[in-house]
Amino acid sequence: FGNIGSRVGEILKKGFYARVLAYDPKLEEKTIVKRGGKPVSLEELLRESDIITLHASYSPENYHMLGEREFELMKKGVIIINTARGELIDQDALIRAVKSGKVAGVGMDVVEGEPIGCDHPLLALDNVVIVPHIATYTIESLKRMGDKVVEDVEKVSQGQMPEGVVNPEVLRKENRAGLRL
Repeated sequence: FGNIGSRVGEILKKGFYARVLAYDPKLEEKTIVKRGGKPVSLEELLRESDIITLHASYSPENYHMLGEREFELMKKGVIIINTARGELIDQDALIRAVKSGKVAGVGMDVVEGEPIGCDHPLLALDNVVIVPHIATYTIESLKRMGDKVVEDVEKVSQGQMPEGVVNPEVLRKENRAGLRL
C-alpha cells in the first residue's frame, strides 16, 4: 500500500465512497490504516473486493500472485486492474476467469512478456482493455518525477543519500564523480 496504491485508494474512497481493503506484507498495519486502507490478508481481499487493483513491484515471491487458486476465491463479476507488473498475473488463469464470467472486466497497461503480440488471446476478449504501459504518464506524476530528480540532485550535492537508492554501496565508495556519501 505504497504511494500509488494509497493514492488510488484515496481517490476511490473520496470519489466513490469505496471501502478500501489493502494487502501489503511489507508494511505494518498501522501504516496501512494511516494511509486510508483496512489491512487484510490477500485471501480476504480477494474474497471481499469488487475491484482489485495491483500496485506491487515484481519479485520472485509474488510471481503470478493472481493465479487459478486466487481467481477461484474472488467474487463473480470482479474487475481486475493491473498497472504494476505483468508477471503478477498468470495470464492463462486470467483468460479462463474472464471467459467463465468470474472476472467481468480487466484493465491493464502491463502484460507478462511485453510487448504483447497482436495475436495474444487477451486481445480477443471484449471485456479486456490493454494499453501500452502508459499509466505513469500523467501531468501529476511527471511533475512529481521532475521534483524528485531536483530533490535528489540537491541531496547528493550536499553529501546526503537520496531516498530509494537501490545500490547505495556505489555511492558509499569512490566513484567517477568523486562523490562519497
